[in-house]
Amino acid sequence: MAKTILLATGAIHRTLGVPGEQRFSGRGVSYCATCDGPLFKGRSVLMVGGGNSAVTEALHLHNVGVQVTMVHRGDTLRAQDFLNQQLEANHIPVLWRTEIKEIQGSERVEKVVLVNNKTGQISEEAVDGVFIAIGYKPSVELATKLGVRLTGDGYIQHDKAHRTNIRGIYCAGDVEGGYKQIVTATGQGAAAAMTIFEDIINPYWKKTQAS
Repeated sequence: MAKTILLATGAIHRTLGVPGEQRFSGRGVSYCATCDGPLFKGRSVLMVGGGNSAVTEALHLHNVGVQVTMVHRGDTLRAQDFLNQQLEANHIPVLWRTEIKEIQGSERVEKVVLVNNKTGQISEEAVDGVFIAIGYKPSVELATKLGVRLTGDGYIQHDKAHRTNIRGIYCAGDVEGGYKQIVTATGQGAAAAMTIFEDIINPYWKKTQAS
């Protein structure tokens, strides 16, 4: 029987759920501007989203030479003022009250079908790629079954040493929230493993109970 459990179940990108999105994933549809942005240098793409991540990624794409247009279903962005100012300063256009209805192409993304959710008007836009930054969904099904406490955003609640509210259960990586980067998750996994080792040889729970 295991003495401890380390939950590193990660988080998945929230998807649009529109026709063509899954088909063209990795062939023009991307969820990581840092990873795939340089591949679209000199090309035209759409960035879907309205928060800090979407605006930051749009700025990154612009800086690596990608022609980027933002698509946002609302009429104001949720990003911090500084990021919004940078978006305007770099003349990155925004399609307001607009949603992607379908992503089309043959072998790769070639165009998207857009709908204005205020007027209902349908239009088409020729693009080489679609970047999506509308948040993450943490994979906490197992944690929930075990009774692990979650944060208000749905991630696993933990202390600075990656301990959860249940004795012997720890967490690390994207399921904790944070930057969603492999290097960060790897470091958290190593830190959590060290905590587990220390707690086994010198039980943390006994120390806290004694104090």
